[in-house]
Amino acid sequence: MKIGLTSAVFNKQRGISRYVVELAERFVKDNEIHLLTSKYEHKIDGLNVVEDPIIWRPISAQVASNAILNMRRIKELKKSVDVVNSQGAEALNPDVVTMQSVQKAAVRQFIKDRGWGYGILKGFEPRNNVVLAIEKRALKNSKKVIAISNTVKKEVIVNYGLPDEKIAVIHSGVNLDEFNPKNKAIHAGGVRARHGLSVEDTVLMFSGWEFKRKGLQYIIESLPKIGDNAKVLVVGGASQKPYVDLARKFGVSDRVIFAGHRKNISEYYAASDMFVFPTSYEPFGLVITEAMATGIPVVTTKCAGAAELITDGVDGMLLKSPYDSGELAEKINHILDNNLADVMGKRARATAEKYSWESVAEKTLDVYRKTIQ
Repeated sequence: MKIGLTSAVFNKQRGISRYVVELAERFVKDNEIHLLTSKYEHKIDGLNVVEDPIIWRPISAQVASNAILNMRRIKELKKSVDVVNSQGAEALNPDVVTMQSVQKAAVRQFIKDRGWGYGILKGFEPRNNVVLAIEKRALKNSKKVIAISNTVKKEVIVNYGLPDEKIAVIHSGVNLDEFNPKNKAIHAGGVRARHGLSVEDTVLMFSGWEFKRKGLQYIIESLPKIGDNAKVLVVGGASQKPYVDLARKFGVSDRVIFAGHRKNISEYYAASDMFVFPTSYEPFGLVITEAMATGIPVVTTKCAGAAELITDGVDGMLLKSPYDSGELAEKINHILDNNLADVMGKRARATAEKYSWESVAEKTLDVYRKTIQ
């Protein structure tokens, strides 16, 4: 099959770009793959790459220029390929659009969280309006839609009225070799030593680019209710200052370690005892399945798309509210007080093994086949 893929940036450092890279690595073995990108940073043998620059700042211009450029490139590419698959608001005219999130649904959720003042301001935000316009057009013009969770599928139907049969749910995958329990013996000691963590410390890892939405505040607030040997290892490049101040306010400054952005994130899961992710909105959350594949239990919210893969109390713990530090502490303490981390971690790995990228790639190819019938 001849397949076109889009990804503004092509690397494994962010969720959407990693998704496209993982699929491309598997597709290229038996198919002719054409990639439309503006930063080709992860090289794959046999890939046909068209790399063109876009406007990177401001972000609204980035999104708009990428979509306009892709519209032209896809129109030409369709003359020589069977199907073109874009990601979300990356193009106006794909055959298949993979919805990694739904901007309209996200804004509605944030208005609930932050008030109508936020909603009014959001209505004047250029990036938001550009994304909404492209999202609507892409969904309308596409022949098929892939949703990365049942949550995303529901959001597409509720917000855009698409028929159920147009949408296929294919949960995002996880690289089972890269994220593996075997990494614990190899990397745990080095990572802990690098950040002043001892063997006796219980390491609660958090990772994300948006600390506010993903709930770092509530992890810090929960720490005084958890044993003194529990430390939070924060991975991500967002602004640390508000959370440094918050940790100081709650008297836990010495228990919150900021590691910054890390390309070798698999090593950080391996050095941790638990992954804690009280996000208020998450269409999927690759970090959840990555942690599970590493063999550590995850405590997250029911609103995370990847929570659909977790059986509460068996291979992870699900929070009713993303804003309740008391409930969060209770869930963490339940795992620690009952020595459940190892057994839940092994079950988490078994669950993750059902969602390999090989499986995701085959299901995605099946959608392509149905599109071109």
